Amino acid sequence: MNELERTIVTKLLQGDDPALEMLRRQAADAHISKRDFTGAGFYARFSVPPNTPRLEGTPRLVIGDVYAEIAGLEHDAGFLLIVTDGAIDVLECFSVDDAFPEQPKLKRAYYVQPVSGETGALVETPNRDLSWALRDRAA
Repeated sequence: MNELERTIVTKLLQGDDPALEMLRRQAADAHISKRDFTGAGFYARFSVPPNTPRLEGTPRLVIGDVYAEIAGLEHDAGFLLIVTDGAIDVLECFSVDDAFPEQPKLKRAYYVQPVSGETGALVETPNRDLSWALRDRAA
């Protein structure tokens, strides 16, 4: 992983939860097998060794409560960590800017949570809400 990916994945996997602990172990063993740049972000695809333990009973999980200020972007970027069949699979970075920097430099990463009563609206939060971050976990 490059520096941006490592920082974001570390932030996405922070917290006192057995699933996050398992995913942190996977991230330590994994490497990026492919990067696809979309113009407004990227997809980084992971390769997790077959002998690395998986999350049981988790066909799909998306952790997406991290946003970041990136040098060269007018608007902050969002990140999704997609877990497929119990293993980290894809880190997605997305932005609404027209052009994502070729060599992105992270200025600051932070957690978001939904705004009460506003569908789809997110706001920065100093305290991570793990129940929301892991809300679609099948267990």
